[in-house]
Amino acid sequence: MTGGIRIARFFGFEVRLDLSWFVVFLLVLWTFAKAVFPSRTPGLGTGEYVAMAFSGAVVFFASVLLHELAHSAMARARGIQVEGITLFVFGGMARIRSEATNPKDEFLITVVGPLSSALIGALLLTFAWIGAASGMHRSITSVAEYLAILNFILAAFNLIPGFPLDGGRLLRSLVWHVTRDVRKATRLASLTGQGFGFVMIGFGMLSLFQGYLVSGIWLIFIGWFLSQAAEASYRQLLTRRILEGVKVKEAMTRNPETVGPDLTLRDLVDDYILRRRYSAFPVQSGDGRPLGLITLSQVKEVDRDAWPITPVSRVMTQICEAVTVRPDDTLAQVLTKLEGAGVGRALVVEDGRLEGVISRADVSAWMDRYQQLH
Repeated sequence: MTGGIRIARFFGFEVRLDLSWFVVFLLVLWTFAKAVFPSRTPGLGTGEYVAMAFSGAVVFFASVLLHELAHSAMARARGIQVEGITLFVFGGMARIRSEATNPKDEFLITVVGPLSSALIGALLLTFAWIGAASGMHRSITSVAEYLAILNFILAAFNLIPGFPLDGGRLLRSLVWHVTRDVRKATRLASLTGQGFGFVMIGFGMLSLFQGYLVSGIWLIFIGWFLSQAAEASYRQLLTRRILEGVKVKEAMTRNPETVGPDLTLRDLVDDYILRRRYSAFPVQSGDGRPLGLITLSQVKEVDRDAWPITPVSRVMTQICEAVTVRPDDTLAQVLTKLEGAGVGRALVVEDGRLEGVISRADVSAWMDRYQQLH
């Protein structure tokens, strides 16, 4: 999940809001204003309940963000790159570029999340107690107390031993440590995650029959999401394990058609893009030295009237900025680089020579052939 709206950067981590986040924010806001705080703090006005709901929603999602920041900070401390954090309909997700390579790292990266939620809950509860003892307005202490409870619930929920929850990752790290087999550990954690998801779906259906429409729908929705995510996590691990054993040279497009740096964008469009099935071309000097990469999206950013006088060299991605890999790199390494850079293709370069081009489509095509043979 790399889309969404970029809102800030905290401690070097980019934070984005997925569009689905706005839906759940409004739902939380409405629930707090109409149900939670009026029942917990009766006798206040509508404006006060709205203010309590808004501040409570902000604190709640700030708590989710701090939970993910804890994961991200520990991952960085263990030498694992983190692209950023995305808040979405089910909370938050740290966009970690690669999985932990040993069970100890997996355990440490995971356990700090629930611990941070529990710590936030304890701090909010302490604030509520001190505030009540010092005569602080009950609207403030009520929000702090309820958010403390929510953080304790968040910590407990995440400790349920089912992938992809934190508890599932902790279970995987322990089984991984005992068996020394990450595939077996992931399979077990994935099965428990799917099982927990099905249990939630069952409770959701029971709630529907008992007349609890909203809670029933949410339980079914969350249970379905967890079961799907658990299964997808296992498939993703299997795919990555397969790709770790495949070299770039086995899947790349060899001897790609190149263009010169002095070619105008007009000629590039007319003679190459519109007459080939490719939307990007490596740029190469007359002596065969790779200079960069030009893509259709870059061409489209230039005014059409300027195409006849604009050379490729002025628009292309320079070789120093383009994603480059070596023929003996693995496809797993390629995907990690492409995901980190947010691009669809990489130049294959060795000893200053262009050996080929590899794209996500090339990797997918190789996987399709592999699956057909197995």
